[in-house]
Amino acid sequence: MKTTSVRDVFAWLNKGKPTVAKVSPDDTDETLTDVAGNTVLNKPNVTVISANGSQKIFIRGVEYNLRVSKPAHGVGVAELRRSLDRNREMLEKNFEKMKQIYRRFRTNTDPLVVEHEGAYRTATKNALVARANIDVLIPLINIKGGDAEYEGDEEGLPIEEHIEQLRFDAEDMIDFELGLDIEEDDGSVNIQSVFIAGLIVVLVVMLLKVFL
Repeated sequence: MKTTSVRDVFAWLNKGKPTVAKVSPDDTDETLTDVAGNTVLNKPNVTVISANGSQKIFIRGVEYNLRVSKPAHGVGVAELRRSLDRNREMLEKNFEKMKQIYRRFRTNTDPLVVEHEGAYRTATKNALVARANIDVLIPLINIKGGDAEYEGDEEGLPIEEHIEQLRFDAEDMIDFELGLDIEEDDGSVNIQSVFIAGLIVVLVVMLLKVFL
């Protein structure tokens, strides 16, 4: 009869336990190393699409989670086109909301009220959803025999770049509207203006000599 040692008992108990990923002392808070030695990003700052179709997007350091579903199988091209138009309208509507929010901050005289990203969260997420729907609808319309394409300079950008660009555009437009981007006169002489003025004087003098 074969005897079983204490070491054999512990070896049998440990058999089948899952291997735990090891974290080396050199790993930072942003990366981990898995069992195979691959580096795994802990907090990505880019769009991440999971297996179930959800998207994790970062706009100015704020994380947004989206879940966009495809339309029902039997939906026709005409309805898909109307949905595409509605989502473009939704994108424009929330762009206007971004402008309104930024305008309120820029014109507010209360020193205790400061601009914060939370104020833009709803408008930003609505814009993200609209743009994500556009990305689904355009190829689907074409697959079904319709004709749809991305429009403008920004729809062709990656989704996070597009929505962040909307924020920049909203800020630039309001700053221009309020005159906040106009360079202040520092009292210095513009050399180009002086040169042009001098050239005009010379031409006038030459013309006077000709006619006189």
